[in-house]
Amino acid sequence: MATRMETSSGRGTATAHRGAAVRRIASAMPAWVWWLAGIAIAAGFPLLNVIGVVETAWLRVGVVSLIFALLALGLNIVMGETGLLNLGYIAFFAFGAYTTALLSSPKFEIHWPFLAVIVASTLVAMVAGFLISLPTLRLRGDYLAIVTLAFGEIVRLTIINLVPLTNGPNGITGIYPPRLFADAKPALEGIEAWFIIDKPLEYYYLVLVCVVVLAVLLTNLKNSRIGRAWNALREDELAAISSGITAVRAKMLSVVLSAGIAGFAGSLFAYYSNVISPESFLFMQSVIVVCMVVLGGMGSIPGVMLGAIALQALPQLIREAAGAARSDFEVYRMLIYGVLIVVMVIVRPEGLLPDKIFRREAHEVDPRELEMTRQSLFDLEEGEKDLEV
Repeated sequence: MATRMETSSGRGTATAHRGAAVRRIASAMPAWVWWLAGIAIAAGFPLLNVIGVVETAWLRVGVVSLIFALLALGLNIVMGETGLLNLGYIAFFAFGAYTTALLSSPKFEIHWPFLAVIVASTLVAMVAGFLISLPTLRLRGDYLAIVTLAFGEIVRLTIINLVPLTNGPNGITGIYPPRLFADAKPALEGIEAWFIIDKPLEYYYLVLVCVVVLAVLLTNLKNSRIGRAWNALREDELAAISSGITAVRAKMLSVVLSAGIAGFAGSLFAYYSNVISPESFLFMQSVIVVCMVVLGGMGSIPGVMLGAIALQALPQLIREAAGAARSDFEVYRMLIYGVLIVVMVIVRPEGLLPDKIFRREAHEVDPRELEMTRQSLFDLEEGEKDLEV
């Protein structure tokens, strides 16, 4: 019996050593190697559909996952970098989607070019972010969360009741597909179809390029002076203000920039879905995006993208595993998301791919707790410390 226990203990120790060695090798790898590996995997995923290994449903899940990855990257700016909780973030997504629907649909017989519509949708969402930030950025904590929640509901109810412009609950249908340089050379009518994006595979690569470019830009911004100012406000706003950081200006920049990213994602979503309605912009959608940021790791750009992909792929995995219909899953979806978040907070509070600062904060001892321990070990009778921790 003793020999078996020693053998089992030895195997466990060897496994632990191998795991530690793998972690050391992984941590020693340059960041650009992981970025290239992730891009290669994402770019190669649609090829599995081309050869028949992966169903088209999974390709559609991939497109929606990448769109929500854009949303998670935007929310990460205000939530992970600046430390502001926005529970109405889906409202900016709606601004971008409806701007695209109005400028590129039979509703008003307008057919703007793709790039012009994308820019207009982003700017409209940024203006909305600027207007909502003016009266709210002086609020903190729960008060800010409640105000942003109310803002999201106000936008949704306005969309429902503004029937002449938005068609109310019926939404807007028949959104034209994106046209990339389709009218650059009218004489080349034979190859015009090459510039029209109307297939899931084409949408996938379009959104993938947008996600990669945005991730690179946000990584540079995170490491810049602006990103460090956001992190300082998140850690200690009073100390940041004392250091010369203008809190309102920095917060406003983060809100406006994140709103623009949401509007950009909303525009791509409207093009892809071909129809939008208020049902796509419920409060629970904002909660899901928050779950993506928390699950992946607040402040971590690769983490929030992984969280978005994981939570969007989870429903399809459950449907295929259980053979359940979509309506059956919707009943338990939020319960499953809630259980995942609770487990992550307990087991791995820093997220799947955490930011370095959050990882250090999650595993280091709180200095205040350390000081309380020292005080409790202080011998009042002798006036000296019995033990130094």
